[in-house]
Amino acid sequence: MPIQLTRFGIFLGLLFLLPWLALIALGGRWLWEHGWLFYSVGVLSAFLLLLSGLLRWRSKQTKALVIEPLVITPNPNWPDTALPAWAAIDELAKNWSARTDLFTDQNNLLKLSNEVLITVAKQFHADSKHPIMEFPLPYLLKLIVLVCEDIQHEVLDKIPGSHAVSVGDLLRYKQWYDTLATVKQAVDVGHALFNWPSAALGKIRSTLLGKGLNLVTDELRQRLVNAYIRKLGYYAIQLYSGQLTLEAIAPTDTLTQYAQQDKTQAGREAKSVEPLRLLILGQVSAGKSTLINALFGEIKSAAGLLPTTPEITPYVLERDGLQQAIVLDSPGYAGLQHNEVPLALKQQWAKVDVVLMVCNAAQAAREADAQQLNAIRRYFQEERQNQALPVILVVATQIDRLRPVREWQPPYNIQAPTRPKEHSIRQACAAIAQDLSLPLDHIVPVCMAPEQAVYNIEEGLIPLILEQLNEAQRVRYLRCLRHQQGISYWKHWQQQAIQAGQLILKFGTK
Repeated sequence: MPIQLTRFGIFLGLLFLLPWLALIALGGRWLWEHGWLFYSVGVLSAFLLLLSGLLRWRSKQTKALVIEPLVITPNPNWPDTALPAWAAIDELAKNWSARTDLFTDQNNLLKLSNEVLITVAKQFHADSKHPIMEFPLPYLLKLIVLVCEDIQHEVLDKIPGSHAVSVGDLLRYKQWYDTLATVKQAVDVGHALFNWPSAALGKIRSTLLGKGLNLVTDELRQRLVNAYIRKLGYYAIQLYSGQLTLEAIAPTDTLTQYAQQDKTQAGREAKSVEPLRLLILGQVSAGKSTLINALFGEIKSAAGLLPTTPEITPYVLERDGLQQAIVLDSPGYAGLQHNEVPLALKQQWAKVDVVLMVCNAAQAAREADAQQLNAIRRYFQEERQNQALPVILVVATQIDRLRPVREWQPPYNIQAPTRPKEHSIRQACAAIAQDLSLPLDHIVPVCMAPEQAVYNIEEGLIPLILEQLNEAQRVRYLRCLRHQQGISYWKHWQQQAIQAGQLILKFGTK
């Protein structure tokens, strides 16, 4: 109970304060008589301002070390359409980070969860009237389980003693703390009347401790709120982008059916790990088959072992750094529109990770190449939004025919050209990059003429492919994920059909 002050207690307090008030008054009068009063007030004001500034600076610089920051990063295997969704989640987490009542107010927590799901759903289903509903029910249950499991691990790993203290214990501790605080307040009042210096120091210490505890509590709450928003947003992106799977699978650890068929057709034993897949594109007589010969380390004539193919022909390529890859040779094209692309070629677009387009550097007719790449880009934008566009590299062939034609003294430095041939090669590569809307560093000039030594395959093309492996592995992951999800989709239909048939048979026999 709070202490009731009597008149006698007030009288004793005034008697105690009077000497100090008199001392302050006499000191001020002395300073005024000697002309130091205004200087003293100025010095005191400057000291207080400096003290206030230092305290504010220190409060901004000092961070409570309660738990380690809960760092949640986007999945590197997400499709490009997921990046705007993650940016929106990051902004949402900043807006809600100051709220400390989320885990005590059910309505606010439900409102936040709904806002997170709507924010993500609109990024993937903008045309839907109810974008938040665009998912099968089992996947929502899987999302809830994953979020709860991750938050559980964050609490167990980062908050000491969280596994041993029950919620009831916390409520009881709060009641005991309130009771002790009331008793302590009464004791402090009596203590202040008889030992004011010690009481003042104790008050300052308790105030600072209280502010420290509030800082610790606020930081803990903010980090938990941020963790909840980002975890829920992370798995919501997994859900609406089609990356959430009901089974725990590693997509690239299982060989796809079409990769197994390609390896069998190529006469190689199929392994269990999905290989990288490269598609060779180009106009008729652009040098696709010659490039494949060069990739396999042996140059043959244009009418040699690997002629232009009427359909897709697979080859298994094994090189240092690539482990194992499938190279797909495609028929030549010229002026094909999107709806005129041969079906066999179009079916390969979603099954490859790297596209190697072969262009003749000595010819300016690249409209067919631009149409082919634009058709591929539209295909992924319209029909494969949850996959990634394959890495597109261009092999500029027949650079030996560029002016001056008779000069052929490799190597050539096209990054800083000085010789006439180097300028011609760079100009040809820049023209190809502009016509095909590609970066200049994705254009590799090569020479594979039978009368010349092979140039810039080992020195330029292979290193560029290896340099793009990280992006190609992301494309491969999404490609395999879609394939495994398709298998799982029909597998669940089969299991449900069998169970439904057994149930009907059971009721029919009764």
